[in-house]
Amino acid sequence: MDSHKKKLRPIMIALALLCTLIQCTSEDPEVEPEQCDCQSATVAERKDVEAVVVLIAGNQAPGGNQGPDKYVLSTEPKDFERAEYSLGENILVPCDSLPTQYQKARTKVIVSYKRKKCYGAITNPTLRTNYGYYIDLTSIGIKP
Repeated sequence: MDSHKKKLRPIMIALALLCTLIQCTSEDPEVEPEQCDCQSATVAERKDVEAVVVLIAGNQAPGGNQGPDKYVLSTEPKDFERAEYSLGENILVPCDSLPTQYQKARTKVIVSYKRKKCYGAITNPTLRTNYGYYIDLTSIGIKP
């Protein structure tokens, strides 16, 4: 048994070194890929668009949003006056969270943004679908 352990020791050390060398980490947080990056591709820039703040509540039952509350935007006009929201291309997910003063569901806002190329920012396991676009929010204000 002792000779078997002696033979395994160099192999274990080599594997540990290999794992250490293969890791792709960086001390610079800017180098790490972001979920919202989408290869940094933006396909559309929009200015002064009417939207409404939508709350996707967190800590839901299995199949729902398991994470924290999410505040996203909907540009669908029929969502402006109702409690529900439409799933689709109208949903905009800011790469950085909405500023705190706008984190109130049903708040009507005027936004400018750069939309990312990739679609499917939000996953809904219950419906087995993804929807929405990531955006870089360039300005936001309360709709007068």
